[in-house]
Amino acid sequence: MSRAPLCALAAFALCAALSAGPAPTFTLNRPDGTRFNLEDHLARQVIVLDFWATWCGPCLRALKQLQALQDRYPQVLVLAIAIDDGRTMAQVDPYVRGRGFTFTVLLDPDASACRLYNPEGGVPYPVVIDRKGATAFYHNGYLAGDERALFAAVAGLVK
Repeated sequence: MSRAPLCALAAFALCAALSAGPAPTFTLNRPDGTRFNLEDHLARQVIVLDFWATWCGPCLRALKQLQALQDRYPQVLVLAIAIDDGRTMAQVDPYVRGRGFTFTVLLDPDASACRLYNPEGGVPYPVVIDRKGATAFYHNGYLAGDERALFAAVAGLVK
C-alpha cells in the first residue's frame, strides 16, 4: 500500500467529526515550546488551519501552497498543525525551517485539535475560519489544483 492512502487511514483513526457552529478552540505548543491559544485569535481575523504530518506526501506538497497563501494574504493567520506522534514529531521543526516556511506551526501529538475539526479523517485537511469565528471552508486531501478552492475561500473573506 502506498503512503498516500495511509495518510487518510492513519488520520481517520485520530480524528472525529466537526460540530456545527462556532469554531472549536484549542491550545497547542509551537515547536519552541511556547503555547498558542486559538481563542485569542477567533473573531479577530481570518484563520486557516491545515492539519498535516511529515509522513504524508500530499501534506508536504500542500504546505508549499499554504506558504503561497501566507505570502498572498499576510493579514490571514495561517496555522500548520502537525499531527505527528512521538516517533516523527522531532522531524516537524527541521522540515518547516529547512524550507523557509513562515506560517505558524503547531504540534498536535495526541490529535486533540484534530479530533475537534476533522470530520473526514484525512490529511492534509485545511479549514478556514471567518472573522466571526465560524468555520467557512474545509477540504479533505490534496491534489494539484485543490489550492484554488482554498485561495478562493480566503479571498472571499478578506475583501
